[in-house]
Amino acid sequence: MIEPHVHDFEGRPWPFKDDQFADALTTIRVLEDEEPILLVSHDADDGMWQVLCGTTNEPDDGRLTCLGCLLELDPTLAEIADLPRGWEAYRDVVGGEWHREPSPADEE
Repeated sequence: MIEPHVHDFEGRPWPFKDDQFADALTTIRVLEDEEPILLVSHDADDGMWQVLCGTTNEPDDGRLTCLGCLLELDPTLAEIADLPRGWEAYRDVVGGEWHREPSPADEE
């Protein structure tokens, strides 16, 4: 369980339909090594957000955090706040255009 805490969105409104404390999966490399967020998926089954750098798929590198902490880390995530369940968004660089498509795992 994530400990209660406060977010600072620097006056920006909360863009997601999900609560700012909704669980989100990311990696240690995003949280501690400041790797850029380049891939985001919104799971079809449980609605969980996966906010990833694309550098690791190792289970030991996974970290549970909240959506609000990730938006603080990268405010450009607001651009894909309307990403439907079962879809993913990706980009080549931070600040680059987000491309959206149905998640391959959810097409089956």
